[in-house]
Amino acid sequence: MQNKAFEPLLFFLMVFFWGSNYIVVKIAYLYDNSATILLLRVVYAFAFSFILFFRHIKIPNGLKENLKMFIFGNLNITGFFTFWIFGETYVSASLTSIIIYSYPIISTLFAYLFAGEKLGIIKFSGIITGFIGIVIIFLNNITYSNYIYLIMLIFGAMSWAGGTVFYRKYLTQNDPANTNTIQLLYALPAILIISFFFGGFNINMINLKLNLVMIYMGLLGTAISYFIFLLLYKKYRVATLSAYFFTVPIISVILSIFILNEVLNFYTILGLIIVSAGIFVSGRFK
Repeated sequence: MQNKAFEPLLFFLMVFFWGSNYIVVKIAYLYDNSATILLLRVVYAFAFSFILFFRHIKIPNGLKENLKMFIFGNLNITGFFTFWIFGETYVSASLTSIIIYSYPIISTLFAYLFAGEKLGIIKFSGIITGFIGIVIIFLNNITYSNYIYLIMLIFGAMSWAGGTVFYRKYLTQNDPANTNTIQLLYALPAILIISFFFGGFNINMINLKLNLVMIYMGLLGTAISYFIFLLLYKKYRVATLSAYFFTVPIISVILSIFILNEVLNFYTILGLIIVSAGIFVSGRFK
């Protein structure tokens, strides 16, 4: 992608597809459980990525390069998707997206700790601001029945942030199309094991409506969106792109209100505003 004029459009498509994913997961729950949704999402994502980027696919050479891709795939796909999809089971789509999108704040912090990116006083203030927003959201939405699932979402955000920084540090020299496909391939064994033990393999896997929903998530919400994500992170610092990721939970919240008829409480809205400010400040300013 040489023409920068297309980058804002690509970014918008990525954040819209990702924002809609949280609503699509809730629709998928009407047909089956979390393990089946997890399995179908990754299988479809790999299949579409393989079809789209067939000419780019090349298995890495050597144990070291394969190990890097294995670590990346299981941070970026297995850990993130599993904690998110299982965590959203008893948490609203809007609240899930807000908590998952503490990711940009965590990734900015991880980039400073592990990738050598700078962290000035303003950026640090943005991180602290973002975490305050997450605390407000977390404490005012936690109940006895959902606290484990909220914690899962935090772990999901941490896994994704770790994968992003790992990619930025070790894998940006690789072709994003190939990386996108291979990460899904190397995540598949763990996804198959998790799905087997948690009831993912069942008759509902052939349900037409469920499969149509999962095709959307696999193709647009994963294969294409992740390719754009890797393409952009190949060119820009973690913090630079993360500054604008607050748009994802905003899109998700708006869609949740209109499609799922969700009602937000005051503290969730306040927390979203504070988190968005924290994400923007932590990424936008040096």
